[in-house]
Amino acid sequence: ELINLNTADELQLCTLPGIGESKAMDIIAYRKENGEFECIEDIMKVPGIKDSLFQKIKDLIEVK
Repeated sequence: ELINLNTADELQLCTLPGIGESKAMDIIAYRKENGEFECIEDIMKVPGIKDSLFQKIKDLIEVK
């Protein structure tokens, strides 16, 4: 089951490779400040998440 970037909580986000507690909180904070992610690539707008990490998680995430 894919992790929805717009609804996932910290625990769900931490199941993704390379996403720990700190990055999970950054994703949630970004979502609160900027609204929902429109596409999975938008996760790279979160500070500290670069293309290399995106490549590891892109097949495990979705937005709805």
